[in-house]
Amino acid sequence: RQRQMCIRDRYTGVSGLNSSQNAINITAHNLANVYTNGYVRQQAQFADQTYTKYGNSSVNTMQIGYGVYNARTQHYRDILLDMAYREQSGREGFYTTQYNAVEEIETITGELGKDNAFQKSLQELWSAISEVAKTPDSIVARSGLIMYTQTFISRSKEIYSDLTNYQQRLDEKIRSNVDKINSLGDEISRYNLLIQGVEAPGTEQAMDYRDRRDALIDELGSMISISYSEDENGFVTIRAEGEEFVTKGGCFHMSVAELNAENGSTYATPVWPQSNNDPVFNLSVEISTANGNDVGELKGLVKARGGYTATYEDIPHVPDLPDEKDYTDENGTLDQAAYQDALTKYWNEDYPAYQDKVFTYNTTVGNSPIMKTQAMFDQLVHTVVETINNLLCPDVETTIAAGTTLTIPAGSVYNQLSDEMKQALNEAGITEADFNSKGVADNDITFTLVNDMTVTALNTGENGASYGSDENSTPGSELFSRSDTLGRYTVATDAGGKKYYIYNPYNQFGKEGKYTIENLEVNQVLLDDYSFLPFSTADKKVDMDLGQKILDAWANATINLDPSNMTPKDIDDYYDAMTEVIANDGSVYKEISQNQNSVVSSLDEARTSFAGVSSNDELTNMIRFKNAYNANSRYINVIADMLDTLINKVGNW
Repeated sequence: RQRQMCIRDRYTGVSGLNSSQNAINITAHNLANVYTNGYVRQQAQFADQTYTKYGNSSVNTMQIGYGVYNARTQHYRDILLDMAYREQSGREGFYTTQYNAVEEIETITGELGKDNAFQKSLQELWSAISEVAKTPDSIVARSGLIMYTQTFISRSKEIYSDLTNYQQRLDEKIRSNVDKINSLGDEISRYNLLIQGVEAPGTEQAMDYRDRRDALIDELGSMISISYSEDENGFVTIRAEGEEFVTKGGCFHMSVAELNAENGSTYATPVWPQSNNDPVFNLSVEISTANGNDVGELKGLVKARGGYTATYEDIPHVPDLPDEKDYTDENGTLDQAAYQDALTKYWNEDYPAYQDKVFTYNTTVGNSPIMKTQAMFDQLVHTVVETINNLLCPDVETTIAAGTTLTIPAGSVYNQLSDEMKQALNEAGITEADFNSKGVADNDITFTLVNDMTVTALNTGENGASYGSDENSTPGSELFSRSDTLGRYTVATDAGGKKYYIYNPYNQFGKEGKYTIENLEVNQVLLDDYSFLPFSTADKKVDMDLGQKILDAWANATINLDPSNMTPKDIDDYYDAMTEVIANDGSVYKEISQNQNSVVSSLDEARTSFAGVSSNDELTNMIRFKNAYNANSRYINVIADMLDTLINKVGNW
């Protein structure tokens, strides 16, 4: 019996030896990965082997143990800390992209470098107009106006182009991030299978694979809002933005589609191919922490970039209420029925349509720092253009009587003509086929109006347009022209020699010709000859009033920033308000981003303190387990000596 106990005790020592060796290996593994990103501390946990009862006693259990074994390897992770870290890092990614976008916008507009600020070119244009107002007939003043107009257009185009280029860079980053997210999903799915393969027999835990998978989930959580769960077999399933992403069937890839083609955009929208290309993000819902949808770098990029390149036309304006004066005759009698009909139409149709436009603006243009800046900036430039052009060449609704014979000159472009002009030509039997293959008239075209024709035309009447000092005293030449339109007007001359300067609303391609930044240039006629600038009266005297009218209109508060800021502003105040909005947005995003960075850093420190590897602690454990190993070795040696004594000496008796 004594001999049996010695043999059993030897195995008890061996179990301690094996357990200590395993603990040393785990500790060494920890030390080897002190600086490995994403590595989580492991620790051996021991448990008693089974006990054998060898007798009965009222004062003793009469049990002998078989030693110790490695019950499990503890993987130190805090699930709640992980969830909080991933959500907050995603929120940090969202707001950091917003702040970076606004910071780039501030750099582009020049407000961080005053020498190149757009405001300088705006002030120079105003000063040039002031000089012309003082001496309208001065060649120096006129050339200065043309020069600073060119500078203004050039600087405007440069800023707008830089904004668009930045949009395109963000679009490339969005496409890259979608690929990265898909790659992360594939890797997570691969590690799911590897972990299952290692842990399925139930004899080993795939700790390193788990660490790598967790690091991938950390990275994925910073890029897109995720929720996840792990089943009893160690398989992690992930939903991204509420949609299945990583499942037991693999990773359902995200894709991109060009969903804003109607706005001329080729920008990528992240979509789910498995859900009929539904957009990944619902940007029509207010994005806020309260709604829990301000998470993910990818969403931040999509929001910052927007869906297309915005212009002044994207900013809705409140329609004017019907005015009683417009329904009152010369005797002061109000047409009550017509006025009430107009009011009914306003409240039932016009104003609801405006509210729809506001909603669209807030969920598209107003939702994107870049698009909002593009729209506000284009509106500023458009207002400058309209303020000057509308005084240099004021237009008015003009009715030309039926039976009037008109002649339009060779070189007239069919596509540019107003709808009323095209209809009048068609009624007279003249169609597009009477123009050449490019839609240009090879010869003068004469036709007689079948019906009255009401068109928008240059006001050449009393208190109308001023004239150039050229030999023909040309009336109303615009300063800013549309680069895609050959001339502001088509000149129609009646049989008596009277000229009608009929406005061309379309460009040479038949689409609406707009005075947007991308479509602006200085009127080539004025570039070739300053004398066409209309600063003379009909009797060829110097017009001393026109320049001051432009300056007065410049200072007239007529424009508002957007639906969230309805206070009318003049041009200078508008620019100041626009830059203030950009700066305020940047300040808000910066503060939130910095706060999120602090939160993420705190959570990361908490995770590191709980799950990270401390070299000091691990070295202490190494010494402890080494001592245990040595003690077990000595224990076995003692048992061996005892057995040797029993067998070789006692056994000989």
